[in-house]
Amino acid sequence: MAATESHTVEPHDRTELNVQYLGATGDDTAEFEIEPSAEDDTRRWRIEINRTGGYEVVASWDQGVEADLDAPDWIHELVDRAL
Repeated sequence: MAATESHTVEPHDRTELNVQYLGATGDDTAEFEIEPSAEDDTRRWRIEINRTGGYEVVASWDQGVEADLDAPDWIHELVDRAL
């Protein structure tokens, strides 16, 4: 996936997500921005994923305002797919 290119992904729970690869942030990490496709779900996360499968939520927003959101249940499936 090229940097800034967005893809639609559907995890096992059938939540449709827009995933954008933002680029490498180090030798073994990459940054992604993820938001649900549903118009009524205004949450968004920026995560860093490392090569060993670890991840960190580095920022999150709700209704366009920075918020301290927990990682959603489907995050582990997305991390597995990214590796």
